Amino acid sequence: MAKTAAQRKANPLGRTTLLAAIASSAMLAPSRLTIKELDADVFVKRMTLGEREKYFEDMKEVVGKGNVEAFIIAIVDENNEPLFTLDDVEVVKTIPPVLFDAVIFEFNVINRFIVKKPVKQDDETADEPEDEDLKNS
Repeated sequence: MAKTAAQRKANPLGRTTLLAAIASSAMLAPSRLTIKELDADVFVKRMTLGEREKYFEDMKEVVGKGNVEAFIIAIVDENNEPLFTLDDVEVVKTIPPVLFDAVIFEFNVINRFIVKKPVKQDDETADEPEDEDLKNS
């Protein structure tokens, strides 16, 4: 049974209960992403703050293969385990851009690297990032 706002306010989470609540929630579960071109789903990694920091540092060092490394980090299985490793760079280079774009966009949204525009009826561009969002990613 969900707690009311008054109950939550009366019982704020402490360190231990906060960490336990996060661990038992779906906050870090991978995001299921439907790839219509494959008529199938893939999973996209949700990152912890520590993983985000490492990702930013790692991407600063990447020269020439940032798309490949970002994709390797972003695509996981349903248990949040990587599908590819850095040993798979040549294999990952064969993946079509449509899959890369879908996975990386979802990765950026769920990890708060960009803000997804609200979906408006009859607006096919609603899921595209704004220019300002790209500058901040």
